[in-house]
Amino acid sequence: MSVLKMREKGMKLGFLVTSGGAGGGKGLDGNVQRRRLCWTSMAAKGFGMRPRFKYTGKLQPGELSPTRTVPKEILRPSYAGDGIPREPSPRAPWDIEVKSEADIEAMKVSGRLAREVLDIAGRMAKPGVSTDEIDAAVHEESLKRHCYPSPLNYRGFPKSCCTSINEVICHGIPD
Repeated sequence: MSVLKMREKGMKLGFLVTSGGAGGGKGLDGNVQRRRLCWTSMAAKGFGMRPRFKYTGKLQPGELSPTRTVPKEILRPSYAGDGIPREPSPRAPWDIEVKSEADIEAMKVSGRLAREVLDIAGRMAKPGVSTDEIDAAVHEESLKRHCYPSPLNYRGFPKSCCTSINEVICHGIPD
């Protein structure tokens, strides 16, 4: 089906390229046109537009429980309030921060605490246990260790861990 026919049928395009590419700046090159057709096809199937998405398996999105809170006495990362991380990033990939002995010791402690929480989450992962139950356990176990659950509100993520089940192939929001 041509791009024009797809447009006539009301299919949305993922992006629009009007000029440039190969051929002296006239029209689209083959790769761009193929990508354009792919995005058009994906949009026609409902990808990227939740109300139109047709699920193929038995799994359906669940209801999200409210975002869990963290007590004020627990140290928070810069993104805890608004979801925007403010830690400075390295100027270049080869800029390596040399850690002090105290930094290294703190990293060992935080790694051990994270391992403990991950082990608890891993033991819970079995049929019949919801991803929201795992999230609740990760959240509570992090708080018991006086730790902030790092995924929580990072760039707006509403939960304390990323989980997915069965045929879901990417990280998901626990529900």
